[in-house]
Amino acid sequence: MGVVGLIGNQLRRYLRRNREDKVLPYVLTASSSPSFALKGLAGYEFHPLKDQNIAVHFLDVHKGHDTFMVSKALTRIYYIIEGTGVFTIDNQKYDVAPGLLVEVPPGVEYSYSGSMKILLVSHPRWFEGNERMTRMNPDVVGVVGLIGNQLRRYLRVVIEKTKFG
Repeated sequence: MGVVGLIGNQLRRYLRRNREDKVLPYVLTASSSPSFALKGLAGYEFHPLKDQNIAVHFLDVHKGHDTFMVSKALTRIYYIIEGTGVFTIDNQKYDVAPGLLVEVPPGVEYSYSGSMKILLVSHPRWFEGNERMTRMNPDVVGVVGLIGNQLRRYLRVVIEKTKFG
């Protein structure tokens, strides 16, 4: 097992032992319940950080982010702790594995898929209205999910036309 594997195992053990919300001035634990959960992942925030301009999350990715997105202002840095996956950034696919770091600047469309444990650092912190979702991620929702979304949109239009002539 390499250094990255040892670090990942130590981090998991530490997080398991320290899930209760202890207040220590310089040592933080991730939240015991997800700060956010999507179809293919859950995110656990480390808080409270003294620097309110950054956010740090531990991501447990079991399938991936279900949508592609563009951030207006945030730079996101993803450090792959464990597992493998693919980041699609600006229509280019990048295979990722433990020990790699992915930087996604604002204004660039991206998403990711795979089975990974990731440390995410965001600067500045996420804020309402920051992201624009551009399309579904077929690696996460699958073709059936994409067809279902298109069918729902079509039916919504048909129903609206039927109601309002």
